Amino acid sequence: MKKILAILTIAAFTAISAFAQDMESATSLYNEGAAALNAGDKEMALGYFEEALSQAELIGPEAEELAYNCQRNIPFLINSIGKDLAAAGSIDSAIVVLSRAMEKANEYGQSDIAFEAESLIPQLYMQQGNMFLNQKNFEAALENYKKVVEINPGDAIGYLRIGQAARRVNDIETAVAALTKAGELGQKNAADKELANMYAQAANDALKAKDYQAALDNAVKSVAIVASPSALQIAGRAALQLKNYPAAIENFEGFVAASPNARNIDEIKYQLATAYEAIGDKANACVNYKAILNNPQFAEYAKHKVDNDLKCQ
Repeated sequence: MKKILAILTIAAFTAISAFAQDMESATSLYNEGAAALNAGDKEMALGYFEEALSQAELIGPEAEELAYNCQRNIPFLINSIGKDLAAAGSIDSAIVVLSRAMEKANEYGQSDIAFEAESLIPQLYMQQGNMFLNQKNFEAALENYKKVVEINPGDAIGYLRIGQAARRVNDIETAVAALTKAGELGQKNAADKELANMYAQAANDALKAKDYQAALDNAVKSVAIVASPSALQIAGRAALQLKNYPAAIENFEGFVAASPNARNIDEIKYQLATAYEAIGDKANACVNYKAILNNPQFAEYAKHKVDNDLKCQ
């Protein structure tokens, strides 16, 4: 019996001794982490705190305070390292680290750090997207902008940038959807300008390819959003080629009203005159032919129309 008690006593002493050693080891690791943090070595400090936490969790309730202190430091350090990477321009690495900071902060109940990390990540995707956009790497820019709105579905600028990038890779469906959303979220002026430019560019390309119906359709879409002189001119020329004289007149008159001093105003008035003449509107044809009598390019033809064909008063 005495022998059994002696064995139990030795086992208990050994267990107490082992526990004391474990606590000492975990505490020592924590202290090393604190010293590294004071010295400004965040990576080393993080490693010590993570190792100390692992040991504290194995020890159990007796190391609860030590574990808590580690948990307070770990998300802060990860977040700080992520911000340092971002400041150094290592955006991809920063996003990975900040995502881990957010995960650990949520796990350890540090909502302030989780919120900061979560807020920084879409900003970094936006920053990277802007960099790619400036480099004309539109596919890469588009992918980054999509990640912005995945995280923050209410980001109007994110949708605007998606529209800009998608337009440049000819993904018209994505561009229209994103720009429409941007307009709904408060970026209507910028989104409308981008949409109008997109349709105007498509109209101009179609006009060059002599696809006059596509040119007219896209120009009309552009004018419906923003009645720019360039889109009005394209619509007028395409309509004239299609012999859609009312549409030609409407758009050319819109151009004249918007740009009365345009360098090519006489050319537009010549086209207006021919469109009015084609529908039998002699009065307006005469007005426009008379307006170009002093232009050497059109004077002879205009004078013939005024004096002979139309006999304008």
